[in-house]
Amino acid sequence: MKESTLTSEERRDAIVGAAEDKKANYITALDLRGKTLISDFFIICSGTSNIHIRSVADGIMEAMEKQGIRQRRIEGYSEATWILLDYGDNIVHVMAEEQRSYYGLEKLWTGQAPPEREPERLAGMGIGEFEDDEEDEDEEAEGDIEATDESDVEHHHAPAA
Repeated sequence: MKESTLTSEERRDAIVGAAEDKKANYITALDLRGKTLISDFFIICSGTSNIHIRSVADGIMEAMEKQGIRQRRIEGYSEATWILLDYGDNIVHVMAEEQRSYYGLEKLWTGQAPPEREPERLAGMGIGEFEDDEEDEDEEAEGDIEATDESDVEHHHAPAA
């Protein structure tokens, strides 16, 4: 396999494109450059079922292999509730909605909540209802939560079904 010469940004774009092709939900690319040595980008997206989560991960791996890039590590594939693909400068998290809401990676790394979900659409897919956290809404209304630099976060929404 030929070694890739893609930049970190080009790898991010290829990963996001592959996730979009597999209809991943709520794709977010976090720019972590200058914030951590772990990785330049975290790409976080959601799947609607274990099969969908595996399909998104498989699509990303296939697209990257076509570019001559293999993941350094893969975690969680058999359970398929949170699959982590480590590409060094890009780390991909393909998660079930419940896992994503619970762990809140976007908020952990940027202080921002995950992208707005559509509970009524997801409930029909067997995902379940999402409860609003009234406490967070009250804090936002009072201005207690600091705004973050929007340039660090890119949101990609799957087209409405």
